Amino acid sequence: MKKVVFLIFSVIFLFLISETTTLAASIVDVDSSQANEGIVRVKFNTGTTKKVKVLISKGEQRVQYNLSNSEAYIGFPLQLGDGTYTVGIYENTTDSKYRAVHTKSFNVTITDVKKVYLNSVQEISWRKDSQAVLLAGRLLQEATLRKQQNHKNTTLQLTDREKVNVLYSYVVNNITYDYNKIKTLNYDYLPNIDKTILDKSGICYDYSALLGAMLRSQGIPTKMAKGYTTWTSVYHAWNEVYIASENRWVVVDSTYDAYMKKNNQLYAFEKDTNVYQKVKEL
Repeated sequence: MKKVVFLIFSVIFLFLISETTTLAASIVDVDSSQANEGIVRVKFNTGTTKKVKVLISKGEQRVQYNLSNSEAYIGFPLQLGDGTYTVGIYENTTDSKYRAVHTKSFNVTITDVKKVYLNSVQEISWRKDSQAVLLAGRLLQEATLRKQQNHKNTTLQLTDREKVNVLYSYVVNNITYDYNKIKTLNYDYLPNIDKTILDKSGICYDYSALLGAMLRSQGIPTKMAKGYTTWTSVYHAWNEVYIASENRWVVVDSTYDAYMKKNNQLYAFEKDTNVYQKVKEL
């Protein structure tokens, strides 16, 4: 009888362990602990194969992102200004209908809005040990040394515009446009900055994510903008970079400039804002 009771208890214990493990692996969470730095982090790991969306809203303003299963927290920008934000995770049910999986509301007060554009987020994802980030650091170190040697002054440092130009020039000179890639991408494709450097190619999304990550990692606020421009009929991505010494944002399109350079055409670092129609920024 004791053996039977022990066996039943063992089975129940193993079942509880199995259930606990499953619940631990299936997590949905919204971390707003760094909201005042302009970022919220979302964890979603239910194993679902359905489409999932993140909806970030403040008042009538709303921004939507795709979300996939991940064991890590994914960052999203809080660029709608100060106030009460609601972050919702929604799972597709049928057709265009979604059900709420998790929602969280919290207050945000950002002392400097430019902080929003320094973070590592889903579409401009980087780490300190990313190859692209390490490369950005080396490029700026080498450029600083050249400047000091040229002027025989070891105290000279790069200006903000010089830093931006070094990293922008690397992207323009070393990344080529992949015309076939766009045909093979899923709706939820996300750039991988280290893969872009390794492949030395990409689409506009990859160009703007790479330049954005390299600049952000060096303390230079950078936006990724999406929308339309006069030189192409398709949806496009580019960057807006903050030049602190000039206290202004400039439009930079490394995709277009790489194309122009390859075809031996003239191009300018700073673009005319009038030829770009921004639909979304992050």
